[in-house]
Amino acid sequence: MLRLIYETKAKKAAQETLAQIVKDSLPSQGMRRIGFKGGNRDRELFSAGEGELWASISKTPEDTTIPRYWNAFGIFEPERKMQLIAVEINVPPETNGWQVAGAFAQDDETGDVHLMHDGAVGGGRPGIGQEAFLISANIRMVEVLCEDGRFRKAIPIGNMSDAGFVGRLARYVSKVADFKHAVSEGELEPAELQKRVEEAESYDKEFSGTKRGRRGGTFAYETYHGEIVDMVVAERHAARKPDEKVYNTQLIDCYVRRAGKITEVYEIKTGVGRQQLYTAIGQLVTHAAVSDAAKFLVVPTDEHMPKGFDKAIKALDITVRGFRLAGTKRKRIIELDPVRT
Repeated sequence: MLRLIYETKAKKAAQETLAQIVKDSLPSQGMRRIGFKGGNRDRELFSAGEGELWASISKTPEDTTIPRYWNAFGIFEPERKMQLIAVEINVPPETNGWQVAGAFAQDDETGDVHLMHDGAVGGGRPGIGQEAFLISANIRMVEVLCEDGRFRKAIPIGNMSDAGFVGRLARYVSKVADFKHAVSEGELEPAELQKRVEEAESYDKEFSGTKRGRRGGTFAYETYHGEIVDMVVAERHAARKPDEKVYNTQLIDCYVRRAGKITEVYEIKTGVGRQQLYTAIGQLVTHAAVSDAAKFLVVPTDEHMPKGFDKAIKALDITVRGFRLAGTKRKRIIELDPVRT
């Protein structure tokens, strides 16, 4: 479980860690002009090169209405006189609200610190904002325990203890940049996005509500949900036949269409708790019912299903696959196992 970091000293330490990671991982591109709404500033910028992530990190709080650590990111275009910000993941050192979009959170089980963002990227057009971004980019939030015992939702950018943190940060920044580009080019239709947002909100309400207290379970798998989905989609896409198309949406992790008919449905779960399995089975059966599609459930290899589920899964003709986080704490590698049953 993730717990929001509130203490000023702890936030300062996390911010210094973030700044050091950026400095150690990305070469300096010198002082560059960085543009933002209402102005610009000259700051040292770090990037691996053209078309790659750039980062500019402030170790000290900015002098604004709500003081904040300024953490700006974008896609580096060396020929531009002024670099464009894709997203700011700023963290307030003194206050503990979400008026500022970024935060640090600590994993209760491991002590690792994660960089978080609330997903408020702004599309620049009416009706296109946080919800539209989450839907368009197929990003799922996780719950973070706040000081008052309530849970808030946020996007886990990455574990700053992992060697792959900068890669995960770059992946997120690219998703934001792609979303903003699609909006500016008119590639996203507000009416269609709104419909998808309403569908997702309606679905989400079935399983949500105000939650208090402590929850167990391994959090690491949950933070990698997006990458696991991407791997399943990419693997199936590589194996597709000429008349097959592979998709994923906010409601369905992965599905295959052939001649306009859904032929396969995949659901990825980051645990095998009873509620997770009840939900997964319901999703698979519901989405596969119209066309009698093949059903696939992807779950952690090292977790054992509660008694009774093996028989139910077999009776419903659901194929199970496992995934695992291999490698070391410093370098995580996601592996998909062969079919389990």
